[in-house]
Amino acid sequence: MTAADKLSGVHPMLAIKANTIQMAMTNLGFPMIVTDGLRTQAEQQKLYAQGRTAPGPIVTKADGVTKRSNHQTHDDGLGHAVDMTFLDRNGRPTWDESSPWRLYGEMAKALGLKWGGDWPDPDRPHVELP
Repeated sequence: MTAADKLSGVHPMLAIKANTIQMAMTNLGFPMIVTDGLRTQAEQQKLYAQGRTAPGPIVTKADGVTKRSNHQTHDDGLGHAVDMTFLDRNGRPTWDESSPWRLYGEMAKALGLKWGGDWPDPDRPHVELP
């Protein structure tokens, strides 16, 4: 799946800003990819089940129904959040603590986005429209 596919259904301004961050970080030597864009209710519920009724760590507090994620469609029919992460030397996604997350967050905020790394329970890959 390409970056364009991951940004399909995401608000156009967010897609532009995600691409800007991705290009800037790559130019600085920190290649990134979009891992999540628009999610269906079923996809959100599956993520919510992780670490609860399904194997794996808890990755979201939004169940997709009573608490919707900004990855889900809004009244405008678009997703208002994306998750991005870094690529390791072999081109594989990595969420390593040593990655320049603060730089990513500062870049996102400079473009007017909210960064999940600022939350009390940080979600560093997450950026969203305010």
